[in-house]
Amino acid sequence: MKTEQAINEFLDSRISNPNLSDLTVPWYQPKLQRFARVCPKLPKDRKPIETFLATINSSPATNLNYFNALRAFFRFISDRHDIRNPMARMHAPHSKKKGRRATLEPAEEMRLLESVPESNLRDRAILTLFVDSGIRSSELAGLRPQDIGMETIYVSGKTGDREVPISEETRKLLFLTIARHGKSDYVFYGHKGPLTRNGIYRIVSAYMRKAGIQRPKVGPHRVRHAFGKGYLVNGGDLRSLQLLMGHANISTTQVYADLAIHDIIAKHHQFTPLRAAHAAAQESFLDRVKAVEEAEAILKESTDEPEGISGN
Repeated sequence: MKTEQAINEFLDSRISNPNLSDLTVPWYQPKLQRFARVCPKLPKDRKPIETFLATINSSPATNLNYFNALRAFFRFISDRHDIRNPMARMHAPHSKKKGRRATLEPAEEMRLLESVPESNLRDRAILTLFVDSGIRSSELAGLRPQDIGMETIYVSGKTGDREVPISEETRKLLFLTIARHGKSDYVFYGHKGPLTRNGIYRIVSAYMRKAGIQRPKVGPHRVRHAFGKGYLVNGGDLRSLQLLMGHANISTTQVYADLAIHDIIAKHHQFTPLRAAHAAAQESFLDRVKAVEEAEAILKESTDEPEGISGN
């Protein structure tokens, strides 16, 4: 089987999957096409694949991206055509742990919300929804009026459809936005029709700059990271956060626990039971001191001579 033909089958399957991002095919395509130029015929064993991966010779992250693209491709082809998967026993190359994700502090989130003029209802609704729910920009772009419930919204993301809770303030802003533009297909519109992911990115990035929020990263995904961190800091748990954010694996959600560690440390210093134990011990010590002082005073009174009695 020709590699190019197999790649086309794989990419067509990605295009037809409504749950995948618009960026999925552009991410796979150049990597797989480069592989096809080196291996025009689909290999049946791992050696040609290992030889190709050795020629990438780039950063650990890029090497891992090529490996993951090929692994997904061969898994699909082996399942569809019932053939042996040559990558079944191959191990992913080592990749350094990613640095800490850029996020926002609560004060920055407040500045971001306050940067939107009162008159711009649509943008207020966009930013409020991001801060309140942590949904992806593609999920916000695809939001329809019928997706808004009494306390939740229904979104379609990478891992399928899910229900996400929202606050009453957010719900009111969404319906006010719909009422203002008077259209029924989508919640958010721009000058040329429904807002796209790129349009939403430009809107959020502009308000971030206006609020004085600087790089390394600006845009909706930074607000999403802030939601994940803030949810855990404020007492949420990993499992419910995984469901809220639509992560396929809990390991993805675990990153937010790492992000929140400094806030968790500060809370620990404030609420550790050891502090309460020390406070109780201090109170007990003071009580004992007071009791001794009272006892000494009583003893002194009992040894003093009563007034009006002579020493004769």
